[in-house]
Amino acid sequence: MQKYDVITLIQENPEAHGVFDNPQETGKTVYCEVRSASRSEVYSAMAIGLNPQYVFVLAIEEDYANEKDVIYHNKRYKVIRTYVSNDGIELTVEEWHEPNQDSTSNDGL
Repeated sequence: MQKYDVITLIQENPEAHGVFDNPQETGKTVYCEVRSASRSEVYSAMAIGLNPQYVFVLAIEEDYANEKDVIYHNKRYKVIRTYVSNDGIELTVEEWHEPNQDSTSNDGL
């Protein structure tokens, strides 16, 4: 069964700067087919530290302009792979995580 939904492609706008000089983002809503990542794709990706969750298939390739992030059902995902197929362009995504601010901490040393 095919499932269709909308996603928002997130593009950074380097010309527009926000608070603390962070680039602003713009979103573009597009229609797509939503697929689960295949079992083989998940296992192959896990071997290199990735965790694919969905594959969004955009029938109109021109809708995608190398955006790095996607919003789907109020959750942010990172594009980890793109592939042009007969169905359109496939965006494989994994859940987006905030960079760990404490990763450089020397606690316990």
